[in-house]
Amino acid sequence: MRRLAPLLRDLARHRDGVAATEAALVLPFLLFLGGGVLEFGVMQYRLQLVEAGVRDAARFLARTPDPAAMEVQAKLLAVTGAVVPGGAPRVRDWTTAQVTVTYRTTANARAATGLRPYRGGDTVDVVRVATSVPYAGIGFLTLIRLTGLTLGAVHEERVVGG
Repeated sequence: MRRLAPLLRDLARHRDGVAATEAALVLPFLLFLGGGVLEFGVMQYRLQLVEAGVRDAARFLARTPDPAAMEVQAKLLAVTGAVVPGGAPRVRDWTTAQVTVTYRTTANARAATGLRPYRGGDTVDVVRVATSVPYAGIGFLTLIRLTGLTLGAVHEERVVGG
């Protein structure tokens, strides 16, 4: 034991390699944190692309004279950014089959005051475009065993015709 005490005192005085030891301790945490930030940023970017596509499709349908006749083009617009087939999807693994279009009619009856709740006739039509896209990520989520995430977006617009 007496031989060990001077050795420990000697080690306590030396500062060589302290920075390397600290780096070795902190580096895994920093890599984990950086991977998480990068994955979250990519997810937010792809969600923004999905939301923009759904919004574009709803606005497109709201301004057409016959929205039901233009659903295929609207779904293409949502997924690819163009109304013609053949474009690359805004987000990987997103297809037109994942985009749904529904319509809702709301009564717009006159109140006792003679005023309607909304401008327009007896009914107000609303188009709703929704989607759900599986998120594959860049690999960090799989590393931490977090899979099966989906990106979803919904947008509604009042149909005003063309």
